[in-house]
Amino acid sequence: MPDKPSLFAAPVTELEALRAELRCILQHPAIAPARQQVAAEQICQCTEAARLRHWLALAVDECGRWEEQTLAAESCGGQCMMAGKLSRA
Repeated sequence: MPDKPSLFAAPVTELEALRAELRCILQHPAIAPARQQVAAEQICQCTEAARLRHWLALAVDECGRWEEQTLAAESCGGQCMMAGKLSRA
């Protein structure tokens, strides 16, 4: 009896795995919808794993910074963000 195919089979190639990871992280609120669309097109066209890894690292960093800023703003009730804007004026 042949093995049943897994519903959660891993991507076949490194490029497919990187593209899947990038598509996932593009759903993060730090990435604007317009950027998501442009990035998705570029991801599909890219055939270099190194470039996809670089884009993934950049996206992870950007989302991490967004998360840190959001948590900082929430922890001080938004007052920190307002104080920073007022001190620059």
